[in-house]
Amino acid sequence: MASGGSDLSTRMSVENKHIYDIALCHFKTQKVKISNIIKVSFPFLELLRDYGFISNEIYEKSKESFKTPGSEQEVIIDVLNEVEKTFNLSLLEALFSEDIMDTYPGLNDIYKTFKKVIPNIELFLKSDGEENEERPDIQQILEQEAQRTSSCTSGLPGPGLQNQAETGSPKPPRGP
Repeated sequence: MASGGSDLSTRMSVENKHIYDIALCHFKTQKVKISNIIKVSFPFLELLRDYGFISNEIYEKSKESFKTPGSEQEVIIDVLNEVEKTFNLSLLEALFSEDIMDTYPGLNDIYKTFKKVIPNIELFLKSDGEENEERPDIQQILEQEAQRTSSCTSGLPGPGLQNQAETGSPKPPRGP
C-alpha cells in the first residue's frame, strides 16, 4: 500500500505535535519552580546563549541583572519567558543535560514531573525532533495524557494552552 508510509509519517507528526503541546504546557507550569532552583547564573545562561535559545543581548542584560541581590528568580523567570516564545524539545534536552543537572540538582525533581506527563521523554529528547522508529507505540500514552492535560492542549491562542479562566478548567498552579 503506497500510502502506508505517508499515513505513518502523518501519525507521527500529529503525535509529535501532541508531545510538543504537552511539553510546552508543562514547561509553562514549571517555570516558577525552575526559577526557584537556579540560584547562580553559570552555566545556565551560558548554555542558553551558546545553544541559541537567548540572544547575546538578553544574556548580557540577564547576567548584569543577576548581580542585584534578590533578583535571581525574577531574572530566570524573564529568561524562561523568553525561551518559551521559541520553545522546542531541544530546550528540554539542554535544560536536563548532565552539566545543568549536576549544577542544579533540584532540576531532577522537575525532570521527574516531565517524565510523569511524557513517559519515555528521553526518547523524544534524544531524537532531536526527528522521527524515531524505536519509540514504543505511544498512542495509549497520548490518549492518557490528553485526558490529564486537556486544559492545556487545544487549538486556542498560544500553542496548546487554553485560557483557563474562559474554559472553567482547573486553576493554574500557584507559585511558591
